[in-house]
Amino acid sequence: MAEDHLDLASEFSAADDTAWRAAVEKALGGRPFEKAMQSASYDGIPLHALYTRDSAWLDPQPAGREGEWQIIAPHWNPDAVATNAAILEDLERGATGIALKIAAGTQPGVAVADVPVALQGVYLTMARLELLPGEEFEAATAAATALFDSIDGDAADIHASLGVDPLGTLAASGRLLTPAGDAVAAGAAMANDLAARYAHVTTFTTDASLYHSAGATEAQELGIALSTGLAYLRAMETAGMSLEDAFKQIRFTLAADADLFLTIAKFRAFRRLWARVAGVCGVEPVKAEVGAVSALRMYSIRDPWVNILRGTAACFAAGVGGADGIAILPHDTMIGLSTPFARRIARNIQIILQEESSLSRVADASAGAFAIETITSELAAKGWDYFQKLEAVGGAIDALSSGKIAGDLENAWSVRLANVSKRKDAVTGVSEFPDIHEKPVEPLAVLPPLPEAPKTPGVTLEALPMHRLAAPFEELRDKSDAMEAASGDRPSVFLANLGPVAAHTARATFAKNFFEAGGIEALPSVGFSDVDALVKAFAQSGATIAVICGRDDDYQTLGLSAAKALKGAGCQYLYLAGRPADTAPFEAAGTDRFIYLGCDVIEALHQAYSILGGEK
Repeated sequence: MAEDHLDLASEFSAADDTAWRAAVEKALGGRPFEKAMQSASYDGIPLHALYTRDSAWLDPQPAGREGEWQIIAPHWNPDAVATNAAILEDLERGATGIALKIAAGTQPGVAVADVPVALQGVYLTMARLELLPGEEFEAATAAATALFDSIDGDAADIHASLGVDPLGTLAASGRLLTPAGDAVAAGAAMANDLAARYAHVTTFTTDASLYHSAGATEAQELGIALSTGLAYLRAMETAGMSLEDAFKQIRFTLAADADLFLTIAKFRAFRRLWARVAGVCGVEPVKAEVGAVSALRMYSIRDPWVNILRGTAACFAAGVGGADGIAILPHDTMIGLSTPFARRIARNIQIILQEESSLSRVADASAGAFAIETITSELAAKGWDYFQKLEAVGGAIDALSSGKIAGDLENAWSVRLANVSKRKDAVTGVSEFPDIHEKPVEPLAVLPPLPEAPKTPGVTLEALPMHRLAAPFEELRDKSDAMEAASGDRPSVFLANLGPVAAHTARATFAKNFFEAGGIEALPSVGFSDVDALVKAFAQSGATIAVICGRDDDYQTLGLSAAKALKGAGCQYLYLAGRPADTAPFEAAGTDRFIYLGCDVIEALHQAYSILGGEK
């Protein structure tokens, strides 16, 4: 019996971009299409609402990860015995590899001498090892290879990266034990020696995530990774290695954050760019080894539970983007040493996405998606352009020592910070929907500040800062905590709500989020239609500042009366939620400031603290 085929598409007219745009503009009711339906990344890449086959930029994508990614559990507890117990627990419960931070300079971690203790009982032929040695890379490599040589098994079964990254160390810590060129040459000499001994051990790791923490855009992160990788390639070639072998001795680490599309595109773009570098060098094909770590920049100290969601989004994006290994930092990472519960959650994020969601069963799952393909191609072009700019000033070493990278990243961060300050870039649980009475999360332990490094470094420069999106708001929350500890009361603002609930709820909610994002408690009130009752409630609240919340129509009548009455009742500083077309009548009535979507929240909150006595 012949099968019946239903050609459902024939019942509809062909899709047309012009017709779609016309329908959208009609729905927007006069709002500009470009403003409502388009945006741009911090690299200036246009982000459209709709991508079609005709508008897509499709470029060939080199092969990426095949099969499951490595689930990497990070460890930096200085207590080697405790670290060993935690490592074994992670490996027993789903992790397939570990990242071990080595104490170096002022950076916390396991002492080099304690590496055998930390790794006792770990089957290095079964679990991947990634070292983060910092400036102690020579000693750490010696300790690791001594362990490798003691294993009763085939050295070809050892999968590890030794984490030698002198330029990254110099950028992050501002110091190295030897000049940068000498440190890179020492790493190259080790790579030349180790390449013949261990088939699956890489010497160099180009960790670009630290530049992301310093404010880098996606394209800047890609360009720096390429330039640093090229510096290591040149050093290995000088050391006598063939380029074919040298390419196998570099692993890359990129930051994965909660921006799904850009993170997916970044990982895909990097593989494309590194393949291009290999092609220019005459080495083809080269499959880049790219690991991912959840971005510290997106992690918050306040309401750290939201970090679980951020880590999940980052893991999803890195997995779809083709990362070979992923390290999801526990949600309490910024607070102190992570608890077993936090490590378990971070581990299970990966296990669920990989095994229950089957995220790793499709190679390059976003391939063919017009949006992802186009953003990948545009980001690759931007990343290559920045890479060329770094090479034009002499490469990664010169770009670091001259301050070019630091300057470029600080400029990029200042643009992002302005959007964070205006809450255009929202930080959930911090700048949006803050819980001012949240119960603090207790870490396993808080590491004390380390003393100055005992060794005199061979080279120093100003270390790149570590920026976090939540930090400006969390600094204000700290002021609130200090004021409460000193006086027993938090700073507060009275919500002068006008009219019934339906009339004032929207702006009262806005004002509550606005002030409590900075730790100033919003004291609620019923809606008032009587000015005398409003003034009485303000006086009983104990607050010295207030914000009027209501509808525009109510502002023109009741709002003006309320402003005069509140100022007459001793309100030190009066806000109005909204931005009237004509502010003069409100200012004449006593309104001191208007708060609205798009205003500088951080600046406004600092000013509020100066009024409330919390600014020193």
